[in-house]
Amino acid sequence: QPPDPSSRQVPQLEGERRVATIILADVHGSTTLLEKVGSEAWVEIMNRMFQILEAEIYRFDGHVDQFRGDGLVAFFGTRVAHEDDPERGVVSAMAMQRAVRAYAESLAAQEGIELSLRVGVNTGEVIVTSIGDHQTHSEDTAMGEAVALAARMEQAAEPGTVLVSENTYRLVENQFDWLPLGEISVKGVSQPVAVYRPLA
Repeated sequence: QPPDPSSRQVPQLEGERRVATIILADVHGSTTLLEKVGSEAWVEIMNRMFQILEAEIYRFDGHVDQFRGDGLVAFFGTRVAHEDDPERGVVSAMAMQRAVRAYAESLAAQEGIELSLRVGVNTGEVIVTSIGDHQTHSEDTAMGEAVALAARMEQAAEPGTVLVSENTYRLVENQFDWLPLGEISVKGVSQPVAVYRPLA
């Protein structure tokens, strides 16, 4: 007789508050790409993409929190904190786009496949905690509104670009050249949010 899941004690969620810079990235039009190339080729392309993206995140001392089918979530400042984590996050996001562009060009030349990435960046308070049942599966992750806002930045980014929230922009304004893109309405946030594209 398997145990009744409802009778299991749900572990208390305990966490530590930290300020982190969050990156969310995803492949634009990945479902169309999957239909075009088939599962095996798609998995191969995604694996190569993840290796490329991961390398650029770890190069600047961030860490990948999770891979999600056609994208990833990464943090700067949750495991190891640096004063310049927001800057590292933006530099890493731009490096990811450059590296993916090079890979996309080789794919286009060889296979006629179009590949582009959207990247969103936000800085804010997260709760670093362990989720799941420790007897079956658990993992450390960071959660909170700041992660949700990074996801909105990623969803609103033009393919091939990085979109940065005002929270991050204010911390690194002088380190980059910017294209201000005005304000956008963000689900779950009452006021429109100013967004920026780092250029160099």
